[in-house]
Amino acid sequence: MLPLLLPLLPVLVPVLPGAVEVTRPRGVSLSNHHFYEASKPFTCLDGSATIAFAWVNDDYCDCRDGSDEPGTAACPNGRFHCTNAGYRPQNIPSAHVNDGVCDCCDATDEYDSGAACENTCKELGRREREALQRRAEVAREGFRIKQQLVQEAAAGRLEKQGRLGGLQETRRGLEQRVGTLRAAKEAAEGPERAAKEEHRRRWEEQRAAAAAAQEAARADEAFAELDADGDGWVTAAELRARPELDTDGDGAVSEEEAQALLGDPALVDAATFRDRLWATIKHHYRPQGQAEPPPPPPRAPPWRRLPPRRRRRRKKRLKKNRKKTTVKATRKSWCPPRSTPRTRVLRSPPPAPPFDAATQALIDAAQQAREELEEAERALKEAEESIRALEQELAFDFGPQGEFSYLYNQCYELGTSEYIYRLCPFKRVSQKPKHGGAETNLGTWGAWAGPEHDRFSAMKYEHGTGCWQGPNRATTVKLSCGTETAVTATTEPSRCEYLMELVTPAACRTPPSHEDHDEL
Repeated sequence: MLPLLLPLLPVLVPVLPGAVEVTRPRGVSLSNHHFYEASKPFTCLDGSATIAFAWVNDDYCDCRDGSDEPGTAACPNGRFHCTNAGYRPQNIPSAHVNDGVCDCCDATDEYDSGAACENTCKELGRREREALQRRAEVAREGFRIKQQLVQEAAAGRLEKQGRLGGLQETRRGLEQRVGTLRAAKEAAEGPERAAKEEHRRRWEEQRAAAAAAQEAARADEAFAELDADGDGWVTAAELRARPELDTDGDGAVSEEEAQALLGDPALVDAATFRDRLWATIKHHYRPQGQAEPPPPPPRAPPWRRLPPRRRRRRKKRLKKNRKKTTVKATRKSWCPPRSTPRTRVLRSPPPAPPFDAATQALIDAAQQAREELEEAERALKEAEESIRALEQELAFDFGPQGEFSYLYNQCYELGTSEYIYRLCPFKRVSQKPKHGGAETNLGTWGAWAGPEHDRFSAMKYEHGTGCWQGPNRATTVKLSCGTETAVTATTEPSRCEYLMELVTPAACRTPPSHEDHDEL
């Protein structure tokens, strides 16, 4: 009979001297003990029935919610309360009572199973208190560092605002200087262009005069050679002796052709030859002793220029179609090869003479004006880039007190067996294979993504590299308190969605005072 009475025995709660001793049925929590009064019937906690108190923990389930059997395994939906003095209280399913497995650290769930359970609550409580103490020390140290970060952020913001004001003033001065230098450059380039144009014009005149003199010398040489009898006149008979001057392509210069070249009268002196006749014949005239260019080698007809295999295929096709006449016509009607065009030797024009001293001085002055303008424009561009960077940084939301501002322009890495993950706060997250390969963008800065009451506990990075037949990659960064700043973990809970954990002093909160404490 003793085993059947064990569940009915009350639990004596240890109390301090002067405190009231509380008794309650086994498996009932202290907060619910007032529902279980031995002096009156028990009403199920869901109100479904009222039973005699003797039926509580009688190993028979009378209430639908199982509240009449907290200390036995009779009800599948009952709950057994582990007091776990010295550690955390715990509620377990009543089905785990006396199942031979030690679920409560105070061993109260195995009171009648024969399991050798030991009370480990004090040891667990000691470990828990040590862990809590370590976390409290980390929280206090992290908060101390956070206060320094807040002070540095405030000082840094003031310094950046001052630097921004100085850069904006510098930009205004540079804009004025660029305008002045641009006007000076344009004023200097006008005389430079005019001087260069005058130099070019004189040089072209010199080149034209030299070319005309050279052409006149060639004409005089040709006249001397064509004037075979040396009488100072070139006649039709002397032109007929030069077959290269043939105009109708029959290989000889006829009397009519010579008369047409000479005009009226039918003889020319040296001056007339230079002025009128030389321009007509100079492209055909060849000095004595100059060899005639060799004729181009004959080219085979198109059908013979085909590769042997294609030639045989074409012969078979022509024979099959029985078009012998067409074949003969095709073979005879190929176009004669064009004469090989003369190779034009491109000669670079002779270099222009150096500029005179006055022109060179104008060029130097214009070049100096251009260099000064370029230098001022470069300085203005750098100032504008610095202003944009500072304005962007000052516009960021770095937390209620700017405590996260120290993360800006910093990057933190975490290596795994396969990848190196890189977090650059407020910019981007990336992933790179450890053994070589292209970097993958896991998202660029989006916004703070924590819950409404703790918005600065998470960051969201969006619009990364697209997954194969999937969405763009995105990363959520969870922030937790620590004395150092480091990425501690990276996972991929779902496809293309990454979760990264970052510890930072900026996430530490105000620690509780020494008077505040938790009891296990």
